[in-house]
Amino acid sequence: MKFWLSPAFCDTAHFTGLARAAEEHGFEGIAIPDHLFHPVELSSPYPYTPDGSRYWTKDTHWPEPWVAIAAMAAVTTRLHFTTNIYVAPARDLLTVANQVATAAYISQGTPTGHHRIALGVGPGWSRDEFTATGQAWPKRGARLDEMLLALRQLWTGDVVEVAGPNYTLPACSITPTPNAPIPVYVGGVSDIALRRAARNDGWIGIYHTVDETRSIMDRIRAAREEAGTVDRPFRAMLAVLAEPTPELCAQLEEWGVTDLLGAPWMSNIKAMTAPGPSLDEMVEAVARYAERYVKN
Repeated sequence: MKFWLSPAFCDTAHFTGLARAAEEHGFEGIAIPDHLFHPVELSSPYPYTPDGSRYWTKDTHWPEPWVAIAAMAAVTTRLHFTTNIYVAPARDLLTVANQVATAAYISQGTPTGHHRIALGVGPGWSRDEFTATGQAWPKRGARLDEMLLALRQLWTGDVVEVAGPNYTLPACSITPTPNAPIPVYVGGVSDIALRRAARNDGWIGIYHTVDETRSIMDRIRAAREEAGTVDRPFRAMLAVLAEPTPELCAQLEEWGVTDLLGAPWMSNIKAMTAPGPSLDEMVEAVARYAERYVKN
C-alpha cells in the first residue's frame, strides 16, 4: 500500500516544508484539492454534506494546484503529486494543457528525468466556477471526456489538430512537455464517473467507510471489465474512515485499492479552521503516522 498526504484547508505557505517531510518519511505523494474562489452564496449545493453547506470559510486556502505542485516538486526528488480533484472543464483546454505539462516537466528535474505528476480530474459540482470563468456548465462531463483526449495528444509535444464539438485548435504544439505520458485519475462515485475512470488510468476518491470502499471497488472492477481495461495498470486512491492497520491494508489491496490518502494532523475535518495547524505540528504528525503505518 502506498500512502499520500492531503493538505486540504491548510496554509499554503506550509506546502514545501510538508513536501520535504513527506519525502523524508516515505510517503508516495501529495494530492492537492482545487477550487477557484469563494462565492458568498452557492448556486450548487456542496455534495459531500447533508445540508449542502461547505466545511470551510472564506479564509480557507484554495491555492492554484499546479503552482503549488511545481513549488513542491522543485524541493523534492522522489515525491509524486496529483490533484483531488482538478475541475478541468472550468478552464479552457490550452490553460489546462500548459499548466499540467509545465508542472510535470519541472518535476522531472532534468530533461531526461522521470516526471512525478498525475492529473486527478472531475467535471466539478459548482456552477459558480463555470459561470465565473465563462465555461459552459451543461454537458461538462462530455466536455471533460473530449478535453482528456485532446490533452493526451498535446502532452506528447507533437503537432496536433483538435476538431471536436467543444474544442477546436488549428495545427499546433505546446512546450515544455514531459518525456512520458501523464496518468489521468478520475474522481466521483457516480456510474458515469466510474466508467470514465475505467477508461483512464485510475480513480481517486475522498473519504469513505470500509463498506463503502468495498462497494466502490466492486463497481470499478465491473466498469473496467465492461471497458476491457482490467489488464491495464490502474490506480485506486482514497481515504478510508478506519485505522490503516496492516490487516486492513491487505484487505483493501485485495479489493483493488492501491493508495491511501490521509491528513495525520487533522482529527476532524469539520473542526478545521483557517489557517490550520502550524508546519511543526503537521511535520510531527506526519512523522508519527509514518512510524506507525508507512514504514511497517
